[in-house]
Amino acid sequence: MRKILTVGHFLNADFQSACAKHLGRIRETFFAWPGVLSCRPAPDFTPELRARMIADLRWARANGIELDTLYNCNCYGDNAISQELADFVGKNMREMDAEGLMPDVVTTTSPFVATVLRKDFPSVKIRWSVNQRVHGSVGFESVLELFDSFYVSREHHRDLVYLQDMRRWARAHGKTIGLQANSGCLRQCPFQTFHDNLHGHNRIAQSKIGEAFGFSVFRCKTNYDRGNYEDFLRATWIRPEDMPRYEPYVDSVKIATRRHPDPVKVLDAYAANTYHGNLADLMDPAHTFPKSFDNDSFGKSLIWPNVLNCREANNCKHCGKCAALMKEVFK
Repeated sequence: MRKILTVGHFLNADFQSACAKHLGRIRETFFAWPGVLSCRPAPDFTPELRARMIADLRWARANGIELDTLYNCNCYGDNAISQELADFVGKNMREMDAEGLMPDVVTTTSPFVATVLRKDFPSVKIRWSVNQRVHGSVGFESVLELFDSFYVSREHHRDLVYLQDMRRWARAHGKTIGLQANSGCLRQCPFQTFHDNLHGHNRIAQSKIGEAFGFSVFRCKTNYDRGNYEDFLRATWIRPEDMPRYEPYVDSVKIATRRHPDPVKVLDAYAANTYHGNLADLMDPAHTFPKSFDNDSFGKSLIWPNVLNCREANNCKHCGKCAALMKEVFK
């Protein structure tokens, strides 16, 4: 198995001991530097937590794990194109460098941040975030000078023909590609850009205000609370056991663990390409259902390959395959 995983840095478990078991599989760790908003709520970086994070990142670098820092919000408000944002990015990069942690990669949604980095930190590789939602090579051709790698569209993660085509295009243009394995988001979630934008502000406070209006930013949770559990099967996640199908076509596989309630479980499963338990527990967000999506049952099912390879996944005709699969795996 390849050194391919990109693991989100986590603070709710022992990062170093969890990663030490899988050094042959972990390529990178991604993180938001203290003070930088990203597409997950930031912890309260006390001096103790900051010191712990720095120690973890130093350990990662010493053990051959590259560092990928994030500027992946979709909204920077009035500072989206500004000297203030350019200075902020530069200040953070110099802080990391002073700690011996100059990133190898910066993942961003901002073409402006990419431009600043190209000019001021030319040795750093720039990655187009999965939150850009660029679905094919046409979307990248006009900005070739701004990035070195990119995440493929979540909605096409399971499409081997798409991955082969994107891999071929990337190599021809000197780029590398990655995918995210454990997204718990709905396929084509209509709230996703709106949700990501909130992370550039005080998402937690705004979510609480929304509750007063009977509004939840988590359309996935609302959808599942209505009993639409088949939509979990229609999503874009990839089972650990199915990863060997996709790994030959990508250079990195992102697993979302930064805010996951059990990041070690997620890391262990995708490092080993094996998991026994409720598949929903590996996803970010980790959904709670009235029954378990038994991962072992997927491997035994004759229906699952048809769902996995469905060519109509983005324009579902509700043909009945997912309903039939539910009877086998939702226990």
